[in-house]
Amino acid sequence: MEINKYLPNGASCELRVERTKTQSVEFDGNAFEGINSSDRISQTVRLLQDGKLSVASGSKPGSEPELIKQAADTVEYGSSHNVPFVGAANIAAMNLEDTGTLTAKEMIDITSGLVSDLRGLDDRLSVAASLNSTVSEVSLQTSNGFDHSYRKSVWTCGAYISLAQGDDNLGIYEFQSKMGPRFDVNEMKNIIAKKLDYAKNVVPFKAGAYPVIFTPGEVNYIINPVLASLNGMAVYRQVSPWSDKLGQELLDPRFTLVDDGSLDNEWTSKPFDMEGTPTRRNVLVQNGRLESLLLDRKAADLLGKESTGNAGGAGPSPNHLRLATGTKPLEALIHSIDYGLLIGDTMGAWSGNPYSGIVTGTISMGLAIEKGKIVGRVKDCMFTINAFEHLRKHLIDCSVEVKPNGFMSSNLFPYVMLDEVVISTK
Repeated sequence: MEINKYLPNGASCELRVERTKTQSVEFDGNAFEGINSSDRISQTVRLLQDGKLSVASGSKPGSEPELIKQAADTVEYGSSHNVPFVGAANIAAMNLEDTGTLTAKEMIDITSGLVSDLRGLDDRLSVAASLNSTVSEVSLQTSNGFDHSYRKSVWTCGAYISLAQGDDNLGIYEFQSKMGPRFDVNEMKNIIAKKLDYAKNVVPFKAGAYPVIFTPGEVNYIINPVLASLNGMAVYRQVSPWSDKLGQELLDPRFTLVDDGSLDNEWTSKPFDMEGTPTRRNVLVQNGRLESLLLDRKAADLLGKESTGNAGGAGPSPNHLRLATGTKPLEALIHSIDYGLLIGDTMGAWSGNPYSGIVTGTISMGLAIEKGKIVGRVKDCMFTINAFEHLRKHLIDCSVEVKPNGFMSSNLFPYVMLDEVVISTK
């Protein structure tokens, strides 16, 4: 589409179009819920004129000229913005799509088999499971000459089991995300079975400060204050406690955090960010030393730097985080604990003010460890840490194993073991 011909004099614009085709099979309450398909399109126009920026969005095919007009009609009321849209650029080709397919019957058979296997663990279980295929095509054009697109495929398979026993409601989930339709269903079943075996036995736990292992799904909460403090806009606004700390060693020397959306043959990647800046390997923290910030074009301009290819929907954001692994397997970390916890899931884990470093949450899946062995599940417990303090002084180790930190999450983390984690009980 030739977007320049729809622009008023003196204006420039950016057009982002994303088309997503999905197919999913759903089981819930042990029963087949259905198979669903969708084909959706979303368009976003950003228009810049006289130092003002306006935005218009839609989902009607062919409506791009209308959206440009809407943005032009409202730009005088837009926010201040003086950073030009990206111009013509060479974007390296990436392979992000797997052409493998499954028929609807094959998708149903895989998912129903998983449900049946999980039901076989305990006939009291209620099982939900899904298998999803998503193919996205993203294109970005600017009136300054940028015109590129890419395709990406993502397959996910997951299961959730619940067991109600009186006033005790136990829930366990497991998932896999791939670029193509190749899942290890037996692995998912075995992991859930192991968690269920541990969790059926509820044990008491004493309040105090203990060594705790956080699963990859919970590590994101621990490092959220780190990411918030390395956000370029927070640094510019001087709300980050690390606004003037680049180059300083502020965390444990074993802590290395890298953001990299440029890896080929990975569903987590993309050749350019939402503004058209090529993605790249961006070392945020190297051996405890702050090395780089997360920057989009606006944050980079304000700080006199270059964008790191981290433009998201609402400012700078990571593409694909990887936290350096440690030297021991998870089992060895468990064996090293005389009395402590393995936290697998929380409710409301958050930091009200991430720049303070305080992170707290209610533990919904916590396994008690005594003398190097998991002895059962705890209830009515909360944890509290100061991320800055604990990642500087109380990092015991990270596991050699890594997993995505959530369903459809692009981040890859190990298990992280901290000591002096405060556990409170009712």
